[in-house]
Amino acid sequence: MSESDFKKLVISLTVGAVMLLVILLSVMIYQLISISKLKAEEAELEAKITEYQVLIEDTEDTIEARSMRWWIERRAREIGYIYDGDVPLD
Repeated sequence: MSESDFKKLVISLTVGAVMLLVILLSVMIYQLISISKLKAEEAELEAKITEYQVLIEDTEDTIEARSMRWWIERRAREIGYIYDGDVPLD
């Protein structure tokens, strides 16, 4: 192998190594960006889950309160229903 062939081999190996390094770095940067976007989406979804869990708990409390007898009777009296033994106030 002559000296010029050796120089061409070293240059081609150097260029190949640099290109491989550039490609690997670009893939790594893309993956880091992708991971950060996914983590942001996950945090947003976790916040929404927490918000909806609070809404569900509040709704359960509301349903429980409105299922009680006094609430049903009050709503019935508001729309005009009365018991047989009730005395009208008007």
